[in-house]
Amino acid sequence: MKRVAVGVIGTGFWGENQVRVLRQRRNADLVAICEKDERRAKEIGWKYGVPWFTDLGKFLRSPRLEAVTVCTPTQTHLWVGLSAIESGKHLLVEKPMTGEAQTAEKLAKSAKKASLKLLVGFIERFNPGVTAVRKLLKQRAVGDVIIATGRRVARWPMRIGDVGVVKDTAIHDIDAMRYLLGEEVSAVFAQTGSLRKRAYEDYAEMMLRFDGGTTGFIDANWLTPRKVRTLIITGSDATINLDYITQEITIENSKQLVKPYTPWAEPLKLELENFASTIIQDKKEAPSGDDALRAIRICDAALESGRSKTLVTLKAH
Repeated sequence: MKRVAVGVIGTGFWGENQVRVLRQRRNADLVAICEKDERRAKEIGWKYGVPWFTDLGKFLRSPRLEAVTVCTPTQTHLWVGLSAIESGKHLLVEKPMTGEAQTAEKLAKSAKKASLKLLVGFIERFNPGVTAVRKLLKQRAVGDVIIATGRRVARWPMRIGDVGVVKDTAIHDIDAMRYLLGEEVSAVFAQTGSLRKRAYEDYAEMMLRFDGGTTGFIDANWLTPRKVRTLIITGSDATINLDYITQEITIENSKQLVKPYTPWAEPLKLELENFASTIIQDKKEAPSGDDALRAIRICDAALESGRSKTLVTLKAH
């Protein structure tokens, strides 16, 4: 089996997770890591037995390196991503792909021009529960979909972020709804704020109008004591409940409640296998840079709505 030589850029909490998983992939070889903090670079390099770098340029010139994952702070994604593209590397960039739509578009166009694969870290697409829900919706298990409700809440994250709750967490629900419904968002109304009086919002209540007629609701905050990740799909005939964390599904109608069995699997393992197989088999990227750009535009519309207290419509792209 062909294997892809992959390196990880940024070895914080999520970057280390990727290092751990890549060490075990059947279609990928972890050949190097890059981390600007030398102490952390040494620590992760020693722990996982992989060469480490603190200089991005030297890392990108590593022998055999074909592809990279970008797990650095959001505002560095454009520079790091463009550097990888200029070095001829395929890349998987963590969400949000960049902090702004303009820079996301630039990164996507640069990868396309260089004929390189660009994927984005919308990990819920690789959640077996989401895969099962998508299959149920295609089978019209709930009839016509009327409402999709996502709740993604927890306490303030330990890591220091350079985006707020909308682009850090709610963006997962935005992408999951687009993916499951097969519809685009045409308008957004949101209430946002910062209870902790920080530079970025720590709560957001969002209503999305999809062009197929479905309504989406998203509750995202960093104020809730217990971590919750749920999705409810309400249809004309039944309702589906998904717990993203346990990957458990329930389907309920007026006569019965059933819990179909879905074998648990780690979404990150499936995501990184997909990244490698996309390169090996020259497949179309999914989730793609365009998916990332669309999600960022929806986030921007929500933030604008939160500031203006008005409904914000999105242009068709």
